[in-house]
Amino acid sequence: MKLFFNKKKKLFVFLILSSLALISIIHSFNQAQLYSYDFHLSPAKLVSEGVNHYQYVLDGNHDRGPNDRLLYSQDGLYGHGLFVILMPFTWLSWDMAKITWALLNIIFSFLIFYLLYWRFSLSKKLIFVCACIYFMSTPYRINIAYGQQTLFTFLFFMFPFLFKSKLSIFFSGLSYFKYNIGYVIFLYFTSLLNIKKILISLMPCILGWLSYAYLTNSNVIENLFDPILTLIYFLSQENHLPVTIFSLLKKIGLPSFFGIFLPLALSFFVIYKLRFVKNELLKLSMISLTCLSFAAHQLHDYILLLPLLIFSFKNFSLTISKINIVFIFYFFFFLRVLSYFFGYQPWDFPYGNFGYFNNFLTVAVLFANVKFFLFNPIRQDVYYLKSN
Repeated sequence: MKLFFNKKKKLFVFLILSSLALISIIHSFNQAQLYSYDFHLSPAKLVSEGVNHYQYVLDGNHDRGPNDRLLYSQDGLYGHGLFVILMPFTWLSWDMAKITWALLNIIFSFLIFYLLYWRFSLSKKLIFVCACIYFMSTPYRINIAYGQQTLFTFLFFMFPFLFKSKLSIFFSGLSYFKYNIGYVIFLYFTSLLNIKKILISLMPCILGWLSYAYLTNSNVIENLFDPILTLIYFLSQENHLPVTIFSLLKKIGLPSFFGIFLPLALSFFVIYKLRFVKNELLKLSMISLTCLSFAAHQLHDYILLLPLLIFSFKNFSLTISKINIVFIFYFFFFLRVLSYFFGYQPWDFPYGNFGYFNNFLTVAVLFANVKFFLFNPIRQDVYYLKSN
């Protein structure tokens, strides 16, 4: 990328971007010590005490009253294994646990960049610019400040596209703990018709489930369905989860089944078309975008746009890349600007009319990319065959 013309300009841009990125990281870390409301420590605390937090919710105990043991936004909508993994944090005080998790999230983000840089032989200039944009973005700051688990999930989500080993497939199964992200990895393995990969990727979930059932003295079979029942419980509550354009199916009188089946079917269709793409960065970008298109997401999950950001800058000469960058900047920065005019907080945008528009926009950009790369014979020849 020929972004700079002389050494002075290079140094000036380097100092400005790196300073802004560093300020953003430090500010987010400081906010994490105040907030971290999404860090799921309280459900893990219940599990450490032998309490099934799913049943705790289903029994109506999560009433957000003064005696509610599930704190803040920690509704426990994750797979069993996450709470087993988070149990060591329950040995710390709440303040120390928040600091530790914030530091780990920052480490996860740097590790994500290093792995992408290493696997796809990216230029230092490219990775530096993309890293600074990423660290300054609203979704990234929310992840750090509110103690989200998305960076942890995304790190392992990428593994099948970075490494070719059974161990990487095993660790990719950790992304299944966050259903609205990990489900596309399961669909990807399914599209390959590779039973071995499917079974290996499910092992973390199986180990997490059995460990959780043992720790909480729960019936193993009943406990298997507890996360699904808890999800259904929250889906029944108006405006609890973000909306998508598929939420409109329920509003026009169609059964809820269609609102679940249609996005899954479209996800599988896109992933099935992508399965033989040899350009792993493109494949990772499109599967990440598929995930954001067909499942309900809060704004912090849009950190999954990182591979698309890198791919688009790397292939900046393409018209679709310029469209992608504008789209990414809309979620990374422009929504925060809009929030000042509409009196919203960034986490309000996945709801109401903005939620429908944002999801429609994401779906439209996905299919624009699918058409450009997968249904164009010239692009097929270039992007199906190249490995990087």
